[in-house]
Amino acid sequence: MNKEQEYSAGAVSKGFWFREFKKYNEFLKEGLDDKEIKAKQRQENVLMAPSKDYGVKMINEVSRRVKVLSENIRNILFDLSIADQKIINVLGLMLTDRLFFEYMYEVYGENIIMGKLEFNNSDTRIFFENKSEQSKKVANFKPYTKKRLVGVYRTYLKEANLIEKDQGEFKFRKHILDINLEKAMRDKETYPYLRVFLGE
Repeated sequence: MNKEQEYSAGAVSKGFWFREFKKYNEFLKEGLDDKEIKAKQRQENVLMAPSKDYGVKMINEVSRRVKVLSENIRNILFDLSIADQKIINVLGLMLTDRLFFEYMYEVYGENIIMGKLEFNNSDTRIFFENKSEQSKKVANFKPYTKKRLVGVYRTYLKEANLIEKDQGEFKFRKHILDINLEKAMRDKETYPYLRVFLGE
């Protein structure tokens, strides 16, 4: 966990953007570098963004997520299932957003460990109440912002298949990582993040 990272509510303006994350990695695989991919977005709108400014925002964000991943993880991305590729996108989110990582660790991870599978938004609201007591910055988030973050985090989990609907209600789902992805995440930088998915 990067404790030097500031808490941020930036997630309210960012999507899960898995398709865009994958597209960016496809361009890297073709031999393009970050600068060339960003130019391609500006000129051709390869991410099919609704506006030029939004396209720049999307490409910058997925670029950030990819840059924080180890070379080992990037190299195996296209050898993995779609489900595991989505987990790598979640990893990129956690590595670039301290608040979301702590949410994954303290809410998703702990519920998996305890076998408490029922998902409800009140867990996320309690998480923000606790963070507000620990951090002045989070305490200063507007109520509307916290409410938006509750929805964003729920969307992230849903898109990553870490919650799923069962008899009309969402439940936490433990994802079994591909063995090669698990090995790639066992380095010093990503092991704390791996523990979230292992339920440790």
